[in-house]
Amino acid sequence: MMSKYPDELTCDMAETYGVFDIKRVPASLVATLAVGLRDDSRVKRAKSETMVDDQIFLLATIADNLRVLTWRMTEDGQEGINPPKLFTDYYRGVNQEPEYQIFDSPEDFKAKWKELTEN
Repeated sequence: MMSKYPDELTCDMAETYGVFDIKRVPASLVATLAVGLRDDSRVKRAKSETMVDDQIFLLATIADNLRVLTWRMTEDGQEGINPPKLFTDYYRGVNQEPEYQIFDSPEDFKAKWKELTEN
């Protein structure tokens, strides 16, 4: 987990156990402590590729099913058009365009700004 989700694991270890420098702790102890983290910890959410814990995801699934059932009773649902957007898709990051862009330097930002404003 450390190599794939270092920031999440570091935050969870600091919050839960007060361990701020994971590299000073024996790897076997870090592994034991990581397994003991709550199911809604950052690292476990990142590993499962969801933004929320299981309870919220279950509620979203129930809400999605209700929305789809209701939609199917409408004219659009009968024709199979304009399906509702699903909470579960949002929480899993499915079919989402990023709302922001991160730049590594002011020059990168200026180049992108120039590209967008010149067209």
